[in-house]
Amino acid sequence: MLFFDQLRKNDAQLHWLGLMLGTGLALLLGGLWWVQIVGANRYQEMVEVQHYRTVRMPAARGQVLDRHQRILAENQPDYRINLYLEELSPAFREEYRRIRPRVVVTNELPIWKSWLGLPNVTTQFVRVQGAQLERQARFQVVHSVAERVSDILQTPVPLNASNFNYHYMHRRAMPFNLVSGLSPQLVARFEEKSSEGLEASVEMRGLRVYPYSNLTAQVVGFVRPDDRSAPGEDAYFSYRLPDYRGQIGIEGGLDQILRGRAGVKSVLVNSLLYRQNDTIWEPTLPGTNVVLTLDIELQRAATAALHQHIGVTGRGAVVVMEVHSGNILAMVSSPSYDPNRFTRRISHRDYQRILESTALRNRVTAEQYQAGSVFKLIVALAALETPAARFDPLEEYEVKANPATGRGIIWVGNHPFRDTVSPGLYNLERAIVKSSNAYFIALGLRPGVFERVIELGHRLHLGERFPADCLPLRQEAAGHFPSLEQIRKSSWQDGDTANICIGQGQMDVTPLQVAVMISAVANGGTVVMPRLVDRYIAPDSLAPTQITARGRIREQLGVSARHLKILHEAMLAETESPEGTGRYVQGCGYRVCGKTGTAELPVMREDGSGRKNTTWFGSFAPYAAPRFAVVIMVENGVSGGATCAPIAHDVYVALKAWETRNADDAPSVTAMVR
Repeated sequence: MLFFDQLRKNDAQLHWLGLMLGTGLALLLGGLWWVQIVGANRYQEMVEVQHYRTVRMPAARGQVLDRHQRILAENQPDYRINLYLEELSPAFREEYRRIRPRVVVTNELPIWKSWLGLPNVTTQFVRVQGAQLERQARFQVVHSVAERVSDILQTPVPLNASNFNYHYMHRRAMPFNLVSGLSPQLVARFEEKSSEGLEASVEMRGLRVYPYSNLTAQVVGFVRPDDRSAPGEDAYFSYRLPDYRGQIGIEGGLDQILRGRAGVKSVLVNSLLYRQNDTIWEPTLPGTNVVLTLDIELQRAATAALHQHIGVTGRGAVVVMEVHSGNILAMVSSPSYDPNRFTRRISHRDYQRILESTALRNRVTAEQYQAGSVFKLIVALAALETPAARFDPLEEYEVKANPATGRGIIWVGNHPFRDTVSPGLYNLERAIVKSSNAYFIALGLRPGVFERVIELGHRLHLGERFPADCLPLRQEAAGHFPSLEQIRKSSWQDGDTANICIGQGQMDVTPLQVAVMISAVANGGTVVMPRLVDRYIAPDSLAPTQITARGRIREQLGVSARHLKILHEAMLAETESPEGTGRYVQGCGYRVCGKTGTAELPVMREDGSGRKNTTWFGSFAPYAAPRFAVVIMVENGVSGGATCAPIAHDVYVALKAWETRNADDAPSVTAMVR
């Protein structure tokens, strides 16, 4: 009652307070009514048209390093200028209103409007195809921004209407890339001059870079832009940020390890598909770093040696391998290419040009060649190991004369096999030194020898691929080599046997297979696995480094040390004898045991003649304690001695300097694998 008694008094302040409270309560109730009743449909529609879109975020790709952890492939910052289209949506609407066609209409006004002085002229919009006009308005706005960016950077900024319209229709919530590949100087210039309301921002993404370019291209390989999910990832994403996928080489073979694990974030978009906010659901996991057994300095020297003798467009290969551990120290294939060209979009014409040059092919592992006279080493070893052949390496065989050429010849049935040596008497050493075809054909036709040749070939795993874990290049040929079942068929002739005995006919090998063969001859008969990957370094520094097995043994030849010693001495004579075909390797700093080879293949020309040679030089050094195998192959060379032995000389000179620089490491590696 006291309160009402006070109200009866003439208290103006209290009356005003009551009025204010009543007015506020009325406004509150009116606002609630407006939101709950009048605006309910609009808010309901807003909730219904908001969506979460998932975005695949690529992980940082792991590095590829050489044995001393010098970078062969890495990620460098790619500075780019991006536009977020939701920031431009008011400008899109304003531009649409500006360019929309209008007409001026004269109206007949009623008399009372004329009395009031109202104008009789109005402007009305013309009916047009709205979607087309909207596209035009959006592109003009973005084109205007691109011109302003171009003025700031003082460099042209191309803008493709089709690319922009596709991005707007399908990837509107994602940033639109205006220009990429900016230098730090251009970034600084843009940041300095773009503060005046420019709807563009600088962002950084990873760009795959190969610092040594074509020097390691066939080994490291290359990547291409590809944002597809990796095996084991979620397959469905609304949007995918740019990513890479390895194609060939280490990048291709170890792509799953190098690329890491992609992350996931969600983007809330409104009814116009513009981004509202985003949330990271799952962070990215960087890829694993891969350390190779290659030494980039030795790789550079081997490449220079090959190019000096055959040119940068010549076709050839060099392999340098440790005979006990299987470590590949250098792997060169020529011609080569620049893998950096593939990290951005490459034109179809440029890609076809690279394909036609055969530069993408790794000639060390992926091309198959006739082995030529290099394979005579296995024929000699088989004869020494076959008691039924009663072979004495000092026994002399007479090479008959070819009346037509004055050179040697041997007849197998009715088929003549030409020889490059002069007629005369040859024992094993002289036959290897001069590389006599007739001698080794006669040797292979002795009782039981060829069966032993086939057995040794299969113990060397000729005609088979290496296990993927030791050669993860996605580029490997198995080659061809006959089986015992094949040679025992009635269709197999002595002429087929003769061809195999000189490294031709129904057999093909890769330079890496020849390097493994030479290593087995050098190290006492152990067929080692070639080793290209040394270790894996996890992105988490707390995780242990995974070292791959060294000196893995694939097979044993099962031959005597005495017979291998005979072969070593004959190979040494080939390089040190004045008449040896491999004498051009002399003076390299090592006593080299080698074997040249020249495989001749017919090539039909317009006049119906011509031959194409595959030339070889397979070798190991030093003679007293073999450590390194060096194999040179050149397509269409003159001969193994004239073309390949000089290249081997330069490689051994570089290898000697490399061994001196790494003297502290070399003994430990040899001791460990032994």
